[in-house]
Amino acid sequence: MTVGCDNNFHPTYKEENIPFLVKQICKDEYKLDVTTQRTQTTLWIYAPVDKLLHKDYGIKEDKVYDDNTAEKLRNILTTIGRVLISSDNTPEFFALLASDTNLGIDYTIIGNVLDIKKSYSGFIPWTEANRRYIMKFAAAPTAIGDKNGEHLSVYDVTLPDFLAEQIAQRISSHFQEDDYKNYFKVDKSNGKFSQNNFIFEYEIKQTAQPPKPIDIKKEAINIITYCIQTYEFRDFSGITVFDLLKKDQLELNRKAIWDRPKD
Repeated sequence: MTVGCDNNFHPTYKEENIPFLVKQICKDEYKLDVTTQRTQTTLWIYAPVDKLLHKDYGIKEDKVYDDNTAEKLRNILTTIGRVLISSDNTPEFFALLASDTNLGIDYTIIGNVLDIKKSYSGFIPWTEANRRYIMKFAAAPTAIGDKNGEHLSVYDVTLPDFLAEQIAQRISSHFQEDDYKNYFKVDKSNGKFSQNNFIFEYEIKQTAQPPKPIDIKKEAINIITYCIQTYEFRDFSGITVFDLLKKDQLELNRKAIWDRPKD
């Protein structure tokens, strides 16, 4: 941001230049060729890579991305953050699609621009900011040989869909943290927004007895409550939570969610 003589903040970049600037900075500063597109709500960035996964992926728990690719992704995300926090009228979301053009694997990162601004300003810690990204892998045969993003299918990311996916991801990640992973196995955690309702389903098995009883459904509802209240989202009717193992379904209306304390 630059400061004018009238002490008002003025954006460094204009809205119409955002896609070009991300592409230019990636090229000029990091020697990375990316493709950018803009929809009404979302800035899309396509990054082809030769090797997405680390050679020890699936063998060592802490090895997921190829080291060179991980550095490329960090540089692209840094560029996105730099441009978006210094622009006027930014999109609500960004979506980075990194594709392994040899094996045909898509890796997508979706972020909320306001979350980025808050994290850069210190309003939320980086650990929490990282939990708010949606990250997902998918087999993508059409990515093979695609250097220009021809298989990229852009769309408008919306807040309710973003929240549904983030919450499902948080539930899955929660039971894979150090305090839980020795006692639970996550086979499935899905979320969607349909007909003005959030629908969550999970399949989480208890594999050992934890030191103290843990109520999976209560933990899931706490996560749902935290996210909906944190994003101050009220434009929904209710939620459905379905335990696929127990065939147990719980429905709560919007008031029940907003009346709950946020753990």
